[in-house]
Amino acid sequence: MALPPYSSNVRWAEYKIDTPTFRLSPVEKPDMSPFLFHMTGRKEILSILSPDMDAFPENSGFLKSAIPEAQGEDRNYTAEVVCLTESPTFCLDFFRYRSFNRWRQNQLFGIGLDKSELAELGARPCIYADEQLKNDLIVIKHRLEEIELQDPVLRERLPSLINRAYPLMMPLLENKASQGFMWEREWRYENAQDRGLVFPYSAIKIICCPENEEEGIRHVLGIYSNNIKFVRSWREYNEVTSYLKNRKREMHVPSKLSYSNDQEYLSALKEQLVNYRSVFNRIEAFKNFIEIIESKGASTSDALHELQQTMDSMIQQIRNIQDKL
Repeated sequence: MALPPYSSNVRWAEYKIDTPTFRLSPVEKPDMSPFLFHMTGRKEILSILSPDMDAFPENSGFLKSAIPEAQGEDRNYTAEVVCLTESPTFCLDFFRYRSFNRWRQNQLFGIGLDKSELAELGARPCIYADEQLKNDLIVIKHRLEEIELQDPVLRERLPSLINRAYPLMMPLLENKASQGFMWEREWRYENAQDRGLVFPYSAIKIICCPENEEEGIRHVLGIYSNNIKFVRSWREYNEVTSYLKNRKREMHVPSKLSYSNDQEYLSALKEQLVNYRSVFNRIEAFKNFIEIIESKGASTSDALHELQQTMDSMIQQIRNIQDKL
């Protein structure tokens, strides 16, 4: 139900979206996701899901820490972290279109973990730092390792501040032609002791993979795969971007005043009815996709209802004109 304009007669609380932030999904806000994904290749995902079992708990996976790709050439940056993205599932294939390395590595595979659970473990969003802020943080960190502060408060708080911010730092690269990597919507997890993220299979909510690879991954996960949604992120990306590109052209209700006779108006109505049905089917497919993952569909249900009403009206107009001809 659409939120009406402000009025003393309207109870805003009845329309309020009170989903906790880490659990917001594309249903409530299209750019949000309740999951954190690690995108990878075929060989890598099998290795992640089947680590050396002598070193890790049974039925668990392991994401190894590494210096982030964008910072690997910065010799002053040595933090090893696990990189994740909070991008919604239907946006994930953008990564292959944006990054040559991701395309070359055929990153059609991904592991989606619960954002709330990872936040409890210590995963945090990146701090996008401009050049000055980045350099200041690095210099202060290295300097603190060489001196002892006299002030007891600073001696305790300043190293803690820098050491917590340092692994999360990502260059903004605002002066580069490509303007950096904010599109990654990156979160990071650091655990120096484990040198990565150990996670139980039960924490996996979604697996992105080609259909012909699903059986092999299900075999690795065993009974845990029964509670995991398998999706094709590139298919959703292609469908949604195609829909958005064509939306304005397709969403048009002809006005009778624009046509000189009923026959021309009838042809225009029929043409646009086909377009409406096409959009309706795409939104319905997207609604089914969201419902599978989120078990919610209120926003898309409203959109489908509105489209259905418009199509019914157009069909009635077509019938009225045909009855007169």
